[in-house]
Amino acid sequence: MHAASIEEQIRRRAEHFVVQTHLTVDYYRVRLKLAYPLPVKDIHRAALPMRRFAPSDYPWATWMSWALEERIGCLGWAAEWFGDEQARAAAARDLEALAAWPRYDQYDKPDLSLGHAARTLWAAHAQWTWPDAALRKHIEAAFARILERTLPLSEKIHGAFKRKEDILAQAEPHKALHNIPLIGTVGAALAAHALRHPAAEGLDARLTALLGALLDLREKGLTEAVAYDGYILTFAADWLAVLDEAARKPLLNHPRLRDYFEESCLLAAPGEAVEVPELSDVEPVQMPFHISAQAKLQALQPDPQRAWYLSRCNPERLRADALAALHVLAQKKIQAAPPPSGALDAHYALVLRSGYEREDLAVAIAASNSPMGHIHNDYGSIVLGTHGRWIISDPGYQQYLETREREFTLGVESHNAPVINGFAQSLKAGKRAALQDEGGGRLRAELDLSGCYAPELKATVRRTVWLLGREAAVVLDRVEAGKLETLRYHWHGHPAAAWWVEDGAARLYFEDLPDTQVFVASPNVKLEESQLQRLPGSRGHLTLRAEIPASLFQNANSATVWWVFTVGKQSLPIRADGINIQVGQWYCKG
Repeated sequence: MHAASIEEQIRRRAEHFVVQTHLTVDYYRVRLKLAYPLPVKDIHRAALPMRRFAPSDYPWATWMSWALEERIGCLGWAAEWFGDEQARAAAARDLEALAAWPRYDQYDKPDLSLGHAARTLWAAHAQWTWPDAALRKHIEAAFARILERTLPLSEKIHGAFKRKEDILAQAEPHKALHNIPLIGTVGAALAAHALRHPAAEGLDARLTALLGALLDLREKGLTEAVAYDGYILTFAADWLAVLDEAARKPLLNHPRLRDYFEESCLLAAPGEAVEVPELSDVEPVQMPFHISAQAKLQALQPDPQRAWYLSRCNPERLRADALAALHVLAQKKIQAAPPPSGALDAHYALVLRSGYEREDLAVAIAASNSPMGHIHNDYGSIVLGTHGRWIISDPGYQQYLETREREFTLGVESHNAPVINGFAQSLKAGKRAALQDEGGGRLRAELDLSGCYAPELKATVRRTVWLLGREAAVVLDRVEAGKLETLRYHWHGHPAAAWWVEDGAARLYFEDLPDTQVFVASPNVKLEESQLQRLPGSRGHLTLRAEIPASLFQNANSATVWWVFTVGKQSLPIRADGINIQVGQWYCKG
């Protein structure tokens, strides 16, 4: 990525922010926008009526702190790089107000607003030369107040854990590693380092234990998916940068740290590196923190594949801290090398991909049993990507309020694993059976979904997925139950896709991709236009909602179902004989 394109982004954003009189905050998870008068002088708890939350309990400060940090970051870097006096004055005014906030946490613990506010002040203090002595003094006073309030709160939550082994010895160690207090603790540590406060040593030891345990538990599958994994990591990367090399080396050299990069890179849509699939709670537009993390880690631990990946990230989609880190890297010559294609383990998902260019094809398959709440009951659900987007998609995210949208994102129809007798998955107990390159461009993954369904169903569910070059993906489900009454599927399209159903098959069409349509068909069920619906709560996705005819059930308790997704100007011919299928010139054996 060239320095000029990074500088253009910061310049353009600063020009936008400098004339604003209010900070616009999009609370997209509850469909609300608020305009905070500038400068923002305190945490505001809106009194708007909410379902499922008392108004004062909703995390108003979280999204506000995201927006405020981005605003100040863009203005501050414009002042630093270009000597922009208007940007400097606006950033200084915002920082003066932020330094005077009466408190930084909304929830009487080290929390997300504390983390962002402290990091915003730390960036001004540590990374910019333009703040004058008076502003620096005000920021340092804020750091002192942050530490005075936060140290006892941090001790209350994490004080029992002196080493990572203390965490790992807990019956449920993941409960000590939630992203909220961990990010808040990083904010306090940055404040302590800025002041050279004696508390820095204890906070460093605490974060070393927390992050060490988090990395160790990844060996057992602990994850919050790329968005929230990256959220923690972008703060951890800032903290690692203030440590001396010997102190940060054990964490940087941990064998599981690379998992985070592989989540970001291997799950990128073909031709669009920032477009990760919305499997579980992942929002590529609103939460690109994982890319900020990789940009910062690249400065600490240069890696050719990471350099290749970062060079392909669209700067328009990145936060200011990512652009600032990449600006430093742009001055250096770092060797770049592409990552592998093929059958890949992305840790909370499996990936089958022909490559990383726009014309390539990729399938990502949810495959996590992590107990963390941001991982959904979506084991085996697939998304299909090409030309910079995931055309067969998943709702991703999770609406926080008790609305139809929450049902769309978390309910029975939210994913595309089979719904058996009206029951979707409710447990996290899937198993990976195979992940292999079968040669000739054919890639295969197999998963056992049986343990994900309620025990009373007595279900056995095996899903096999093939990627066939750049032409097609095939899904085979073998389903058994104590008594199989109904078997339903819900295939969600990209929110921008237009659909057409004809001759028993469906197609998804994009005006900007007239030669790259996706055709959906099954030899087991004739698709009809009436099966295409916009489910209540959808953000734009249309859903193909298909029920497998009971006449296909064998012995009233089992079924074999094929789904074929072909990509191109026209559909490929399909021939199936129950346990084998031919798609064009490709053969798949069940």
